[in-house]
Amino acid sequence: MSNGTGGFWSRWRRAARWSAPWIGLGLLGVWCSGCQLIQAAAYFAQPETEKIAPEFSRLPGKQVVIYVWAEPEILWNYGKLRLDVSAHLGSYLTRHVKDVKVVDVLQVERYIEQQRIADLDPVQVGRHFKADVVIYLSVHKFSTRDPDMAHFYRGRISSSVHVYDLTAGEEPERIVLQDVSVAVPEHGPVGLENTTAAQIRQMAYDAFTVEVGRKFHEWERPIG
Repeated sequence: MSNGTGGFWSRWRRAARWSAPWIGLGLLGVWCSGCQLIQAAAYFAQPETEKIAPEFSRLPGKQVVIYVWAEPEILWNYGKLRLDVSAHLGSYLTRHVKDVKVVDVLQVERYIEQQRIADLDPVQVGRHFKADVVIYLSVHKFSTRDPDMAHFYRGRISSSVHVYDLTAGEEPERIVLQDVSVAVPEHGPVGLENTTAAQIRQMAYDAFTVEVGRKFHEWERPIG
């Protein structure tokens, strides 16, 4: 009986010595797999966007006038550009900036036309409407045709962006923000066959509005 028992334990020890390295490798494999899972989880947990602070953060709760100036040759070809741009931006700010009050852009346009002055003082316009802030856009480029290829469409708008804070005291504070320049479609010009000038103009307005509007509220930009 003891010989049988001794033989059993002898065989068990030999089997244990043979299998121990494989068990160790198996446990190592499980551990490494766990590391990979942790790394993968960490990778997918990384934020896909980053928050961008506004260039001008004092707009919430303010009464705002949007005053758009444009080169005379631009207005000659696009007579409603001032009104279109201000209407688009006014709508955007109302949706994205808390408690902002945008003065009726039609009233502002009528006032500008009545003055019969090519370049009104933004402070004068703001004080007339008892505004806290004036957003002054000076549009120096606007087109829907590619300048190098007349038979192709590509919308372009370029403008400076200045802000006048009329709550700063007797002398208003002027803040110069970064210029905005957009070109749509981004990938390049498109042919005239399946696209209209009105569509390109709308695309340009939309892109320009977002670029200007984001200057006044926090937004998220994709990373990478």
